[in-house]
Amino acid sequence: MNTQRHVGVAWRRAGGTGLSRPGRLTILGMLTLVLVTLAAAATPAAAALRSGSLLTVRFTNNSDRDLTLGQSRYNGCPTTLPEHIGAGTTVSWTLNACNDPRGNVGTVAFNINRESGQANIGWDAPLFGSAGYTASAPSGYVISHSGGQGFDPTVDYTFDCNSKTCDGIPDSWKTNGIYINPTDGSAHTQPGPGRKFINLPAMGASVDKPDVFVQVDWMADKDHSHALSPEAIKRVVDAFANSPYNRHSPSTGINLHVDAGPDSILDFAAETKWGDLSTARKLTETKNLGTSVNGLYQWDAFNKIKTETGGFKSTGRAPIFHYAISAHNLESGSTSSGIAPTPGSDLIVSLGSFANQVGTVSEQAGTFMHELGHNLNLEHGGNNNVNHKPQYFSVMNYAYQMGLTSGSTTGSMDLSHQNTALDENSLYETSYPTTSGNHDLKHYCANPGGGGAYVTVPSADEQVDWNCDGQISQRPVSYDINGDGQRTRLTGWDDWGNLLLRVGSIGTNASGSMPAPTVENEMTPADEAMNEPLDTTPPVTKATTTPRPDRHGVHHSNVTVTLTATDDLSGVARTEYNLDGRGWKQYTSRFKVRGDGKHQLLFRSIDHAQNHERAKSLSIRIKGDSHRYEDGDSGL
Repeated sequence: MNTQRHVGVAWRRAGGTGLSRPGRLTILGMLTLVLVTLAAAATPAAAALRSGSLLTVRFTNNSDRDLTLGQSRYNGCPTTLPEHIGAGTTVSWTLNACNDPRGNVGTVAFNINRESGQANIGWDAPLFGSAGYTASAPSGYVISHSGGQGFDPTVDYTFDCNSKTCDGIPDSWKTNGIYINPTDGSAHTQPGPGRKFINLPAMGASVDKPDVFVQVDWMADKDHSHALSPEAIKRVVDAFANSPYNRHSPSTGINLHVDAGPDSILDFAAETKWGDLSTARKLTETKNLGTSVNGLYQWDAFNKIKTETGGFKSTGRAPIFHYAISAHNLESGSTSSGIAPTPGSDLIVSLGSFANQVGTVSEQAGTFMHELGHNLNLEHGGNNNVNHKPQYFSVMNYAYQMGLTSGSTTGSMDLSHQNTALDENSLYETSYPTTSGNHDLKHYCANPGGGGAYVTVPSADEQVDWNCDGQISQRPVSYDINGDGQRTRLTGWDDWGNLLLRVGSIGTNASGSMPAPTVENEMTPADEAMNEPLDTTPPVTKATTTPRPDRHGVHHSNVTVTLTATDDLSGVARTEYNLDGRGWKQYTSRFKVRGDGKHQLLFRSIDHAQNHERAKSLSIRIKGDSHRYEDGDSGL
C-alpha cells in the first residue's frame, strides 16, 4: 500500500515540475523498477492463492441410462467422486489442487448401464491461463461441456442421447429416412452401391415420440402358420401407445411399429398396411429352431436365418428394427413359449406346444410382448428373475403373461406401472395391492396333499386371503405367496419407467451380431395351467350323519356328523360349522352331537378364491339312549 502511494506521488511530481526528458526517463525507470519489484513480491502470494483455488464439476445426465463410476485419475487433494448418477439427475463435486503447480488436472470415466462404452470427461485447469476440457461418449450418445474459466471456475458437462426421445434412432433419420449399408450397418445420407433406404417417415416415425420397430418373420407349412394374428399385434401396439412412458417426450406412450408382412397392419387407426415398405417374410417350417447346451439356448440356427442372403441383415434394418422369428418350438423336447436376451434386439416366439400349435390371441400377444420386454431390459420380476410376484402386474410375470384381467375384461396386455413390495413374513389381508388398471390378482395356494396353484382374486374384493385359510385375518400373516418355496420380501418394479429403448444393435452400426447363449426358462403350457381363471362359484358342502335316524327322523343315540366340501376350481380353503348357536368353528374332522332334544347345525365352506357358500342347516333330533357314551368320547 505505502509503496503504491509513493509511486503515485513520484509520478505526479514528475509530471508536475516540468522535468527535462532525461529526468522524466529517470523517474519512469524508477517507476518501472518499483512495479517489477511489486509484481515479484506479489507473485508468490497470488500463486499460493491460485494453486489453492477450486474447480467445481457439475454433471447433468439427461440420458435414459444410469451412470456408475469407473476409473478416475486426479492430482489434487483426495475428493469424493459420485458413485452413481441416475438418469435425469445432476450431481456436482469440487476439486482442490492443493498447491500442485499444475493446477487441477484429471479424468473420470463413467460406466453406462447396459452399455459397453463409457462417458469420459477430463480437465486441465492450470494456475494461470485458460483451462481446457475434454469429453467423449459412445455411439448413440452425445456429451458437451461449457464454462470452466476464471477464478474458482465451474465447468458444466451434459450427457444425453443422440435423439430427442432417447430411443436410439437419430431425429434426422426419422425426418428424412436413412441409407444403410447392410454389410457394416453404417448410415449414409445419400444412396450408394448396396445401400438400402429405410423410409422411416412413411413408416410413421416421430421425432416427438419414441419409436420401437420390430420385424417379425414367421414359419408356416401347409397345415398351419405361425404368423401373429392382427388382433394379437394390435393388443401390444395399443399397450405401448397407452403406456405412461414419458422419458424425453412431451407426451406419454411409445409408437410400436410391427412389420409382420406386406398384409400386416402399419397403422391400426388408419387401417393401412405395410405393403411395399415390408421386408418381413414367410420361413420354412421346422419343428425345432436351434439347440441347447447345459440349459443355454444357442442362437446359431436363428442367426443363420437372420444373416442369410435376402434375410433380415440384407434389409439394412439392424440399427433400427428388433428382429423376431415366430417359430414352432425351440430345441428338441422344449415347450417354451419363446426366448430373448436381456437386453437385446433379437427374440423368438415359439408357441408350437400351445393351443392349436400356434397359440390363442392372448398367448400370441402376451408372449410377443413378454419377449420384447426382455429385449427392453425387463426380467420376470422386473429388475430380477423372482417370478409370480402377485403385486407385479406385468406380462413379464408368468402369472399375467397371457393377459391380465380386470373384472369382465380379460387378456389385456400391460407392463407394471408401479413399484410395490410385499413382505411374505408380514402380509396384511385386509388390504389389496394398488394397481393402476384395477387388475385381478393371482397368488399361490398350496394343496394339503402337495402341489398347488395360483388362484385369482378380484380387485373388487379389496382384500386377499394370503395364507389360504379361508378367512381374513386382522393381524399380519406369513405365507409363500409366489410359490417359490421361500418367504422373502418381494420387490416391485415400475416397468414403463425403466424401459431401455436403445438396446442390442438399435442405434449402432452392428449388423448381424449373434446374441450370447441365453438361459432357457420361459413359460410352458404346464406353467400356464397353474394359473387358474377367475373362480366365481362357491364350494358345495354336504353333511352326513351316523347312525341313520329312524323312519320318523329321530336318532336314538349320539350322532356323528361328517362334513364333505367340494369346489370346481380353486379348491376348498375352509369348512366351518355352528352347532346350537355356540358360534362358528373350523371343521377339521367328524364330530358328535349328543343329548336328547332338537339340535340345529349350520355349516358352510369358503374356497381359495374367497367365494363364500351360503350357510346350510340340518336339524338333528335325539331321543333315547344318548346318555350311554362310548369310552374315550369327549363330546362337544
